[in-house]
Amino acid sequence: MNKGLKIMLAVGLAGVSLATTTVVVNTNSGNITVVQASKRSRINKAVSIMQEEYDDSADVYYDKENDVIAIKPTDEEFEDEMIAVLDGDESEHDWNKLTKSIDDLSETIYDDCHIKTPIAIVNPENTDKVLYMSYDGESLYDVMHDDNN
Repeated sequence: MNKGLKIMLAVGLAGVSLATTTVVVNTNSGNITVVQASKRSRINKAVSIMQEEYDDSADVYYDKENDVIAIKPTDEEFEDEMIAVLDGDESEHDWNKLTKSIDDLSETIYDDCHIKTPIAIVNPENTDKVLYMSYDGESLYDVMHDDNN
């Protein structure tokens, strides 16, 4: 397995622990109120944590137009891996490990942040094209299994 896929797999398997609530204490009455964070703040938190995890290997950002958290490979080896997927030169076993880690990550974000936003790996050469998309641990799109390549 090449470095790019190992990085993605490690990030996905590391898991993400995200706080999604704010506790407000009313000191006059002693009551504790739990306030759910806004969708935008939860997405910002998820993106921020994913940016730290992917560090120099990928840009992570929220694509508001498509309502997706996008992962764009920036590391040369990782980019080469994604191009190999497009060219049909990537091992299906390695690709399945990577997509499983993205599924796990999307499930964690869905469960912990209650974010109903898919996570997608985008084509590093054309970010309008998605290579893989996952929502709540389930694959929504996989370029390796798309008969319309």
